[in-house]
Amino acid sequence: MIGKKIAILIGGGDVPALNMCLKSLVYRMIDEGFEPVGVRKGWEGLINYNHHDPTTYGENFIELNKGMVRPIDRTPGSFLHSSRINPKELPYRFVPKFLQQDKVEVQDLTNHIKDVVERLGFRALIVLGDINTLQYAAHLSSEGVPIIGIPKTIHNNIYGTDYTIGFSTGLARGVSFIHELRSLAGSREQIIVVEPFRVNSGVSSLMVGFLAGVDRVIIPEVPYDPEKLTRLVMQDKAMNPANYAVVTVCDGSTIVEDKILEYTPQLSPRSKSQVLRMMTAEKAHKLQTEGGFTLDEVVETGSSLVGSGMVVTELLTKLTGTEVFFQSLVYLLRTGTPDGQDLLGSTNFAILAVRLLKNGKFGRMTAYQRYKLMDVDIAMAARGIHQVNVEEMYDVDNYQPKLNLIWATVE
Repeated sequence: MIGKKIAILIGGGDVPALNMCLKSLVYRMIDEGFEPVGVRKGWEGLINYNHHDPTTYGENFIELNKGMVRPIDRTPGSFLHSSRINPKELPYRFVPKFLQQDKVEVQDLTNHIKDVVERLGFRALIVLGDINTLQYAAHLSSEGVPIIGIPKTIHNNIYGTDYTIGFSTGLARGVSFIHELRSLAGSREQIIVVEPFRVNSGVSSLMVGFLAGVDRVIIPEVPYDPEKLTRLVMQDKAMNPANYAVVTVCDGSTIVEDKILEYTPQLSPRSKSQVLRMMTAEKAHKLQTEGGFTLDEVVETGSSLVGSGMVVTELLTKLTGTEVFFQSLVYLLRTGTPDGQDLLGSTNFAILAVRLLKNGKFGRMTAYQRYKLMDVDIAMAARGIHQVNVEEMYDVDNYQPKLNLIWATVE
């Protein structure tokens, strides 16, 4: 049918129930007479399509049917794969050769994406994504591309919705893993540092720490004093009959400014890199100059190698004089079997998205607000990362969630 092709694109990290949402979309779109086309590897699929080279269509798109997606809800990961790029500010090395402009380090490929959508006759683009993916989707929408967004991230930090696909399962798995790690910490009588999430927002980490009953929770919204944290954790350890303590640290957490110069030079090269990554270029240069170390001593590292949890681990090890165990859960939280909430939430989002599609209601994002399923302006996602409401949710003096913490991200 003319005008019935709908592109489905997935961007950002894998989350539980992602494939459930994709399957539900395909089934319902076909039932309504639409023709779903999967875009491979997120925005990369649209970027890498070259209409002068027909072979690039099969490399970047897949025409979906019910039989193809029938079993995918049983597996984690992303059936269509994914990527983490911003087509509005794409580094030269990621730009395909046929689009590269000489001596241009960063390119905006929005016009190319709009051209691809038009050339391939897509009536609309349904985008399942995290905060960065949906922010670019909102930009495309403002440029006139028919867009429907579906929020999916274990971090639950997208404005306009109290719930995102993957959050519930990630939360439950985080609590479960921390409880399992308690046996290790107890048997060795150690302090254990757990990094559950790698995102510059403490919402999800705070929830996991609260529900798992950990001793201290470090979040990006509140810089920590290494000496104060050490004192509190040692008190926790001494008061525990099993003589151990558990600390969760969200990536993006930072040392208080007046202690950065004192402690950063004592860290390993990788942890120094992490500290510098969280600073402005001017402050990073000043820290290196005053701290007496150079860029040559700092290891260039991606976020997959080291985060703020490792920095806290090194600091606690040094200040306590004992071995501190570190465990990252960053990828493990993305791979689990989705729980009932995520199965239901992903299916409901798919149903609502197809209703919006059928009614020609574009520039919208599916959402839950106060347990009510609704759609909101996709521009809501462009407001930035949802942060912890520190006054309501966090005990700054003791690095702990407040006892009256409730699950809600709407301020």
